[in-house]
Amino acid sequence: PVQKPIMFAVTQRAVSVAPLCRTSAAPKRRASFVVRAGEVESSGSSYYTVVKGVKLDRKVVDDCVAFEKNDGSIDLQEAERIFADIVDGPSRAVGGSNETETTVTNVELDTAQYVFDNFKWEQDAKDWFFKELTSKNW
Repeated sequence: PVQKPIMFAVTQRAVSVAPLCRTSAAPKRRASFVVRAGEVESSGSSYYTVVKGVKLDRKVVDDCVAFEKNDGSIDLQEAERIFADIVDGPSRAVGGSNETETTVTNVELDTAQYVFDNFKWEQDAKDWFFKELTSKNW
């Protein structure tokens, strides 16, 4: 018998999802690989991932996991890419009366703190990332 798709609402629009079916096994990966822009495999379909009850930006966390697997730590070039992913949003006013403009959300700030504290960074990359995050009142 054919199963009907499951319907659920996502941000005020109905989305049809086909029932899960078993497919062939995933191809085997090489033990060592170089991560290039756009080649990081997502750990899920949501924009967010939740770690210990805190919502984080999934793309940034996935990138950090891949970079750390790549060569054991996050280098300066990878730190620049992570920072670009954090500040990639549209400019918006925050803070009420002080009229601060920012492109960084609270989720992105939480993500920056999480990746800074939980991944291995090369010292120059860690120093640069910290300086960039603290140089502006996000």
